[in-house]
Amino acid sequence: MRDTLFSGERAFKHLEKLAVEIGPRPSGSREERRAAEYIASEFEDLGLKTTLQEFEVTTGRVVSKRLEVLEPYSEEVACEAIPLMGSTGPEGVAGDLLYLETTDEEYLTPEVSGKVILTGRFNRREIRLLAKLKPLAVITIEASPRTLPKHLWGMPELREKYGAIPALRVSYEDGLKLLERGARRVRVVVETEEEKVRSQNVIGELEGSQRPEEIVLVGGHYDTVPEVQGAGDNAGGTALVMELARVFKEKGTRRTMRFIAWGCEEMGLRGSIHYARRLREEAERLRKERPEEEVETELDRIKLTINLDVHGAFLGTNFARVLGPPELTAAVKLLSKEVGVAFEVKEGVYSSDGTSLSSVGVPSVSFGRGGGSNVFMHSVEDTIRWLKPQALQVQGEFVERFLTRYVAQAAAFPFEKKIPEKQRKEIEDYFRKRLMLRPP
Repeated sequence: MRDTLFSGERAFKHLEKLAVEIGPRPSGSREERRAAEYIASEFEDLGLKTTLQEFEVTTGRVVSKRLEVLEPYSEEVACEAIPLMGSTGPEGVAGDLLYLETTDEEYLTPEVSGKVILTGRFNRREIRLLAKLKPLAVITIEASPRTLPKHLWGMPELREKYGAIPALRVSYEDGLKLLERGARRVRVVVETEEEKVRSQNVIGELEGSQRPEEIVLVGGHYDTVPEVQGAGDNAGGTALVMELARVFKEKGTRRTMRFIAWGCEEMGLRGSIHYARRLREEAERLRKERPEEEVETELDRIKLTINLDVHGAFLGTNFARVLGPPELTAAVKLLSKEVGVAFEVKEGVYSSDGTSLSSVGVPSVSFGRGGGSNVFMHSVEDTIRWLKPQALQVQGEFVERFLTRYVAQAAAFPFEKKIPEKQRKEIEDYFRKRLMLRPP
């Protein structure tokens, strides 16, 4: 007799609804809102206390994109533009092409100025370094020969801080051709539009029967990068959240479980940052207003965050990333051995929504699925083709068992609410150096 209620088939139906029927769900879009309303409707049908927590974000739309080789031959190259990084205008910019194998600071020279840069690296660190030298534009080559150009968001904060750099992405194969054929001069066209829009977190709360004041969050983001189904990243994780809500509505729980579909994760964890910042600001306000009292805030009552990001791939490996006390890591490892489901368990930051909550002191475990079709993440090839209900079944059952043992049935909450100092520093560096954002 099974000791779990999780159904991979049920979860897969949610995945199909989000990834196939609704499709790409970029931040602030009609499709993201439609997905939010679908998730909220499912939570309401379960009888959960359901709310939409809205917040404002700056988003962008690609109007036109083009990459042309001008010398020594003439050819148009397939590409994708990165919104929110900078525009060239409809005529574009033409310049000499300069290939940079490394963008380490000691190898960057004034030669970069006024050139179109071709490189394999263009993350936030490279943006900061290159912007000082004012290139005309940047073309990034995909790292894997197996993927089409990825669809990514830029960040307006980086552009405002370091300056605009129009940016395109090309496939590994096309990048190789540019080098092999000796492309010397190119034209880059990037036209984008920006607007302030509303995104939202979808929250469904199941009140605990015995210790309702103790709260555990179970979440995963439901948005995507532009033009991408986002089946694995992260319709799969959202589907797990939705099915786990059904499971624990049926099983019951001593503690309150708050199921959250995070909005706008792909633009830099915006939904979870908004949620965590609101918790911190409310706690600070209450303590300031009542300095003589020992005030228990909502942030104090939240004991743990379970984050589910990138799930459903039939081929791959399971992993867990823990921010919190050593006994939390040990618990994941112990359960993995007991039930015979292999997990690579490590302590440290995972670039997803759990880290936002850990930045305000809430321990987190991020469960995900690595390898296999994840090479297609953030590209149009992140489709339902690679995902199976059987994979959701394994991952969902494991999280159900973890939550049942340590949250729903535990007489006393077993984990200390603590983020070790080394991890706190890692979290701070992640927000300030990688995301270039102020922590919540």
